[in-house]
Amino acid sequence: MGNARIRPISLQDVDNIMKWVNDEEVIKNFQNFDKKITREEEEAYLGRVLNSRDDKMFAIETENGEYIGNIGLHQINSKNKLGRLGIIIGNREYWGKGYAQSAINEVLRYAFEDFQLNKVWIMVFKENERMKYICKKAGFDIEGILRQEYSDKNGRYHDMVRMAILQEDYVRKKNEHRLLDVKV
Repeated sequence: MGNARIRPISLQDVDNIMKWVNDEEVIKNFQNFDKKITREEEEAYLGRVLNSRDDKMFAIETENGEYIGNIGLHQINSKNKLGRLGIIIGNREYWGKGYAQSAINEVLRYAFEDFQLNKVWIMVFKENERMKYICKKAGFDIEGILRQEYSDKNGRYHDMVRMAILQEDYVRKKNEHRLLDVKV
């Protein structure tokens, strides 16, 4: 399994992002990628995220420091201590190798231990079995199905699955893993 490292994203990451941001196979499970994105649009988006109090975005790298995607906490609600998880592995060469799982685990540590959120949630296309599996493995539970919540660029509506993990679930899972690591 690949061990991902995460670091704060910067405007210098735009060159890497532009390599995949318009790749249909990479972005097919995202609602907001409904048109070709220009470098200027991506720079403006990153600028907004970097200046936002409600977004924390990170670059995902391999153990060797190769940039492979982005992960973040968005729509952070400080009053209710919750945020929406977003992740994309843009370099297809690293799909199915555990980097998404590893990056999610890192962001959950940040969300619950450093930022003291109570809940992290994610919206997943109902047909995106891979992402639902990864989230379940990370400790997320299904909260519900939002019927015909998003439409794609062809106007076809998709049901979305809302999944979430609470801080108490994260702590319990972390403690269970710690117990399994103890040698008897």
